[in-house]
Amino acid sequence: EARTVLKYLEGVYGNKTLAAVSGADNAGFVHEASGRLPAIVSFDLCGWNSPTWGKTYTPVVEGAIESAKDWWGRGGIVAMQFHWKNPSKPDGSAWVGKHGSGPPSGPFDMAGATQKGSPANAQFMGDLAKHADYLQRLADARVPVLWRPFHEIDGGWFWWTDTQTPENTAAMWRMMFDYLVKERKLHNLVWVFNPGVAAGGYKKMLRETKKEGSLADEIAFRKRYYPGPQYCDLAGIDIYPNKSEDYGEPTEDSFPKAWQIMQQVAPGKMLAMCESSFVINPE
Repeated sequence: EARTVLKYLEGVYGNKTLAAVSGADNAGFVHEASGRLPAIVSFDLCGWNSPTWGKTYTPVVEGAIESAKDWWGRGGIVAMQFHWKNPSKPDGSAWVGKHGSGPPSGPFDMAGATQKGSPANAQFMGDLAKHADYLQRLADARVPVLWRPFHEIDGGWFWWTDTQTPENTAAMWRMMFDYLVKERKLHNLVWVFNPGVAAGGYKKMLRETKKEGSLADEIAFRKRYYPGPQYCDLAGIDIYPNKSEDYGEPTEDSFPKAWQIMQQVAPGKMLAMCESSFVINPE
């Protein structure tokens, strides 16, 4: 089923556009407004509520899995991102800084997590294993998933972004891939590599060195997060209106800069708009 979805995407790539929304409720709103449903609905593997694996966290994850099964059963394509809460902070969130009403979660020891046997590695792998149990339910139900972990991978606002040594983040992606695919045999996952509108570590480096930088320098920095072509099937980017990053309003812009960045960061991969606040200009 995953190979069929990937082959279908290859068949329409460059010729058609598939509409997607986040959440089954939003798919319903689209249907009310247009009489048609989007092709793709994205769900979240995270249970959001604190503490992680508490009595209000697990039901949210279970609900997402059941909704994903239902959407596939209706003929739609399932996507899934993962607002993975900091594995070392059960009461934290995916965000390093303050997000919503919760306190800042702070960084995660990415360098330590790459070392087997370390406390950070145990936290990372232990929490991943519990979430993998739910991905297993989708595999058992033969539901393929456009799997988008570590989304906005180079942004710097999530704990999985090592802004100083991007290679640690890339290494953690490969560890996650090896565990889910090679050890757990979850072959229903179509892996989506997903940078963000801005590369936070690159911006920080420019501030500290007082350099102007260039698009070529930015692309070179972003490429350090890329785990390698054998570790992902698709690539995409998240773009929200941001004039400081040379992007206009989505309805007025098709984001050629983002296209240029992704062509060089993930050469040879089909490219997608992973997140945007509105439908982009089709021209």
